[in-house]
Amino acid sequence: MSYQPLSSARHLMVWTAAALASTLLANAIPAAEPVTVVAFGDSTTAPRGNLTVYSAILQEELQNVTIINAGIGGNTTEMARKRFEKDVLAHKPKLVILQFGINDSAVDVWKTPPATEPRVKLERYTENLEYFVKTLKSSGTRVIVMGPNPLRWTELLKKMYGKPPYDPASPDGFNGLLVKYNEAAAKVAQANEVPFIDTQRAYRDRAEKGKIEIDKLLLDGMHPNDEGHRLVAGLLRERVLAMEKETPIGVQPGAVWKASGETVEIAPQCTDISLDAPGDTVLLGCGLTKLSDGSMMAVYSTPSSYYAKAGQTWIAARVTKDGGKTWSVEREIARNADCQASHPSVLRTNDGTVHIFYLAFKTWKWKDLNPTPEAQSDVYTARSTDDGKTWSTPQPIFDGYSGATNGAIETKDGKIMVPYSHYVNDPGRLVSRVSISSDGGKTWTLGTPIDIGGAGDHEGALEPSLLELKDGRVWMLIRTTRGQFWDSYSTDSGTTWTAAKAGSIEAPSAPGHMTRLSDDRIAMVWNQKAKNRRELYVATSSDEGSTWSPPVAVARGKSTTYPFVIEGAPGELWIGYHDVPKGWNFPRARHLKIQTPK
Repeated sequence: MSYQPLSSARHLMVWTAAALASTLLANAIPAAEPVTVVAFGDSTTAPRGNLTVYSAILQEELQNVTIINAGIGGNTTEMARKRFEKDVLAHKPKLVILQFGINDSAVDVWKTPPATEPRVKLERYTENLEYFVKTLKSSGTRVIVMGPNPLRWTELLKKMYGKPPYDPASPDGFNGLLVKYNEAAAKVAQANEVPFIDTQRAYRDRAEKGKIEIDKLLLDGMHPNDEGHRLVAGLLRERVLAMEKETPIGVQPGAVWKASGETVEIAPQCTDISLDAPGDTVLLGCGLTKLSDGSMMAVYSTPSSYYAKAGQTWIAARVTKDGGKTWSVEREIARNADCQASHPSVLRTNDGTVHIFYLAFKTWKWKDLNPTPEAQSDVYTARSTDDGKTWSTPQPIFDGYSGATNGAIETKDGKIMVPYSHYVNDPGRLVSRVSISSDGGKTWTLGTPIDIGGAGDHEGALEPSLLELKDGRVWMLIRTTRGQFWDSYSTDSGTTWTAAKAGSIEAPSAPGHMTRLSDDRIAMVWNQKAKNRRELYVATSSDEGSTWSPPVAVARGKSTTYPFVIEGAPGELWIGYHDVPKGWNFPRARHLKIQTPK
């Protein structure tokens, strides 16, 4: 989604329907005369950094609309009256969404001397809202009044506002005055017979349903985060379409993101093919491989995560023969008596052998600048020559501490390469390397490590993935904490590597994964830096990774990360990823499909 600034000094922005064009699967229908909608408010409406605010979500989920974001940080209704003509009426909107109140109700006790009254008294706030609503209705414009979202204490807000009339001892102590402004907004809406969105109630209901604190819907105790904006956008979309049914103005429903599990949504063009399993069961590992009959195998560790007792987790597999609609019963592949078998990846080589690679996790400990000698998470492998019916005895291929095996590849000359990272000392950091087999996985050698320096338990060259390029080089895509992936290349099947350098693909500290498609393009799935681990993106390259198609978000949630991608039918991507809303003691692997353009 792109935007065009109308007034960069005040962050007034317009979101246009045409901005949806350059995606992998553009399915919006262009409209000749889009309906103009203005979102008029304060900083809870305005664009804010990398957040996907509710106006942007509505632009995606409604068709035949142009949504103008006329939110400005710090605005009260008194200030908004001065720009009402220019920022709202001048656009001749058919619908206006109003949301004010947080700044109006604020009592600036942090000033010297401390304020004793709200910035805009309740009576004047009510008058201003009445003015907006009546003026708009008199010109035939539809109006939705939205109450201000609730406030919650943070340490910074307590320092600024932690004195009367606020109560820092109460979770609701910063929200008390705002409740009255919310009630006033509701009364204005009722008196003028326009819809009211009770955001305060919506946040409470979502928190109760999800068994979370309201804080989890806020960025900083005051402004909605991504999830808060999605909540509001859903309520607004429902209301706008209900109004459209009563008296049409040309708004059309667009494609909507779909729930996948409790905390994830997937893009409209995706199909959810996640494994069915009890809600409290850990599924750690999202690797996929195609079997000889065309069915797809998913591998994972279960039923708990790293810190179970030794021998109580195992590596398992399930198979789908109908494109992910149903999955077979679970088959146990491997279990180690002295550790937690965890986080597998999978590869089927050209001779039909299926190989799994997993962690034999024992413990993680860190002291001062280094991991302790007790820190142990070896890498193991096992293989099957009958599509997963029987498996060889697991064997170690690396002794030390590794955090994840991020897929594996078979090169054109038949070598198997398994990428991972492991700790080195003084100072403690992670280096990336590969284990290499030239005999189908029976014996293994180590490639040279890739060391980019750093100091800390998550610093250095982390959790790489591999792809063989057309010229025979193997490309290693390395997770870092430095704002982008780093790249290293091998010309001798992984034995030696070039010095790693910062690449052109921005990313947070999270791994990516790549695969070669049947038409020779490269597909990559990763978390973009702007959204951290909250959204997962896919893009393709037709020139060996030099340039990429515009990235398309396929999944979003509190933490959607650690992806895996493989091609099913030609042009059909099967993507595995992890939903991690409560940390890595409770990860849940999920899967989706998306069709790339021909």
